[in-house]
Amino acid sequence: MLAATALRLAWVLYAAREPRGFHDPSLYEVFATRIADGHGFTAANGEATTYYPVGYVGALGAVMWFVRLAPIHENVPLTAGLFNLVLGVGTVWLIFEIGRRLFDNRVGLVAAAAVALWPNLIFHTAVILTETLFVFLALAAVLLLVALPADAQRVGWRRLAAFGAIVGLSALVRPISLAFLAVLIVVLAVAGAGWRNVLRAVVVAAGAVAVVLAPWTVRNTRETGSFVAISTNLGDNLCMSRHPGATGGFQSSDACTVRATGATTAEREVEVNNTNVRRAAHFVRAHPATEAKLVVLRAYHSLENDYDGLAASESYGSNHFIPSALRRALEIVADVAFFLALVLSVLGVPAFMTRHRPWRLFFLLAGLALAVQPLIFFGDPRFHVPVMPFMAVFAAVTLCRARDLLPARRVTAVAGG
Repeated sequence: MLAATALRLAWVLYAAREPRGFHDPSLYEVFATRIADGHGFTAANGEATTYYPVGYVGALGAVMWFVRLAPIHENVPLTAGLFNLVLGVGTVWLIFEIGRRLFDNRVGLVAAAAVALWPNLIFHTAVILTETLFVFLALAAVLLLVALPADAQRVGWRRLAAFGAIVGLSALVRPISLAFLAVLIVVLAVAGAGWRNVLRAVVVAAGAVAVVLAPWTVRNTRETGSFVAISTNLGDNLCMSRHPGATGGFQSSDACTVRATGATTAEREVEVNNTNVRRAAHFVRAHPATEAKLVVLRAYHSLENDYDGLAASESYGSNHFIPSALRRALEIVADVAFFLALVLSVLGVPAFMTRHRPWRLFFLLAGLALAVQPLIFFGDPRFHVPVMPFMAVFAAVTLCRARDLLPARRVTAVAGG
């Protein structure tokens, strides 16, 4: 925990800078500032927006409002960095608990050390992006279930409600965590819990999710005149890599431009969203072979490197403040660590594939549910960040089991000699 804190604090003090350019960090800062100023989730023109999920900007806005109560000069990037630092250190503890509950203290410690030292997770501490908060909330929800006894087939309603509530909060940051509900159904069914217990579990958990989302859904529906559960950026995310000339990665294209005619910002956002969802669906139906190729390209773009947090720190090329030699060294260290962890994590997956340990299976499928997100939308290294703590546990299992084999090999060699 001390190492995780020290490394993240050092990086925040060095790299937390005012974001530049028209990128997510800049927009998140604007929206969070407007929330802290008491204007709600509104665009620069003062009208309500539903484009982004409100979770991260709402949380950051609340932190900014609280910090303003102290007699100190406001520094939004530093405030966001310190907020991320707390969440990042909390994530290290969550991973220790998850590894310990699923296996033992050794796995928990190795996995926690990996998360504490993971370069890209440290890089993300200094940037105004959703990943650090989302990872914390998603792992908190997962811990509620994996902390259950291995043979538990009936989950208490209070735990299910708490699980659903945290999933709902994480969905307000990034809706992909809603897939955890489907994972819960699959795991309980595989474990032989019986259809009554499965139905009860999903009703309680989904009900808690609905309670958390309901106020925001009502607000969005009131502002847009349409049903908008969380946000209206689904269409852009689907269209971005589903059009002629698509690369599978992040890409602006005229093919996704919509001349909206709505009277308000929120109404125009709904119009753009619905149009681009239809365009993406039409492209898949008309070009199934191209879509299959793009799925592969999305996977490639999601795994091509593991230093997107470093790029975000420099506003994606708009603010080069890191010396080129240092930047290149950090990129190399980050990529070597990531791809080594990727290999080790793949080797550790079989330990989670058992119906007799349902919560190990839940952890595996929850990680996979987050990993497939880029295949649905578009490929970007940023999208694999939520999976990295899961990889840390998989890799920790591999390392601990390999270590257990070494003494046995030595004894066998001595006996044979």
